[in-house]
Formats: sequence, C-alpha cells, structure tokens
Amino acid sequence: MISKLESTGNLVSSQASLADLERNLGSLSLQYMRQTVELPLTHEKQPVLARLYSAANTLHQAVRNGLVENAIFEISSNLIGCEDVALLVMSRRDRIDFIGSIEFSPTRLDTLRRNAKRIIEEAPADLILIKTADTGGSFLSSLGISARIPFWLDGVTNGAIVFFDLLPQRNGLNAGDQELLNLLSAYTGPCLAVNKTRQQEPLGWMQL
Repeated sequence: MISKLESTGNLVSSQASLADLERNLGSLSLQYMRQTVELPLTHEKQPVLARLYSAANTLHQAVRNGLVENAIFEISSNLIGCEDVALLVMSRRDRIDFIGSIEFSPTRLDTLRRNAKRIIEEAPADLILIKTADTGGSFLSSLGISARIPFWLDGVTNGAIVFFDLLPQRNGLNAGDQELLNLLSAYTGPCLAVNKTRQQEPLGWMQL
C-alpha cells in the first residue's frame, strides 16, 4: 500500500521572491542548527535535524546560484537515499515537463510518458505518498515508485518529485522521513518558480 502523509507545501507562497526565499531558507537553516546545538548529542531528533539543516542549507545555496534542480537531486541522493529521481511539472494546458537526475534510468522515461499526468494527480494530489511494505494494489507501487512528493509553482502549475528505487542501504521510507519530505514539498515549487524567471529556457528539461 501507499502511506499518505500530509504535505505542508501550501505554507510557502508560490509568489515568493528570490529575496523572500533566501531569507526564509537562511532562517530555517539557522533554526535547525540552533536546535542541534541545544539538544544533547544523543537525542533521538539529532539525525533528523542534521538532515533538515543540510537540506535547507543546500536549497538556500541553490536559490542563490540558480541550480535548484541539482540541489533537489543532491538532497534526494544524500539525505533520502534515492538516485533514481524525476521532477515533473504540469502547466494549465496539461503540458508536462520532465528532468531526471544524472542516475535516472532511461527505462523509466516510457513509464513517465505514459503515466506522468496520473502520477501528479494521483488522489489525493496534495499528499505525500510513500510506498510501504504492503504494496498490493497501488498504482504508484505498480510503477516501481517509492514516493511521490507534490509541489506547486503557482496557482495553476503543479508538479511532483518522483522517487523510484531506493539505494540498498534504505529499507523503505517511513513516517520518520516526513519532515524532510515536507521541506521538499514546501520549497521545491517556489524555488523552481524563481529559477524559471531567471532562465528563459531552463537547462535539462524536456517535454514528455
């Protein structure tokens, strides 16, 4: 089955400016750093806070240098444990654009071409969906998808981060990953939207 986690993607304005995002992500990084300092090294939250700090800081730097897609793939690989990752963006006319990580399997492209719209809209479209041990009957699981993370660029343009196979050391995703996934859901859309305003033809994207 697919576990449903509430997304906090609507907490960050899709109209956030570059300055807004830099300020928000900088403050968020500092907040996580302070929490790690305040808690004992052996506290159970330390590993989660370390990952959240790394993710927020990586996005903060990426917004500055315009390499948002690379940052998302770096977070996916290093902090989530998935190198087979795709970003999908669907516009108001149902045009779907795609970019994959360096390690993205070419065999997945056909799967995305045939199913991208449903992957983005899979009900409920505003929830993070994670594959669990019982995979019977799930549409996303049948495609080999480990997780789908929704995001919004603006009021009519939405998308998803799609995680396929996890690295061997990850024995599936679980509720313990929710804060990191929520961070990606909240900030991917606004970061990509800002990035798009600075690039007339964003590099690496293709239409499915």
